[in-house]
Amino acid sequence: MFDATKNNSQFRDISFQQINLDSHDPLAEQYQIRSIPRVVILSGGNDVLYNGRVPMEQSGFEELIKQYR
Repeated sequence: MFDATKNNSQFRDISFQQINLDSHDPLAEQYQIRSIPRVVILSGGNDVLYNGRVPMEQSGFEELIKQYR
């Protein structure tokens, strides 16, 4: 789902990052990510707009992104 959305032309203006919890990624620490799957949506100024569960369906994931665009 992540790759499908990342490669969708309607989301080309959005930066998608994957985090590896096993490597103690600094982003995981910064945004307190302790379990996956997880979505963190940031504003242009890096304020956290959403930090929560990932919708199970592709369409739900895309709708979540659109809400915070």
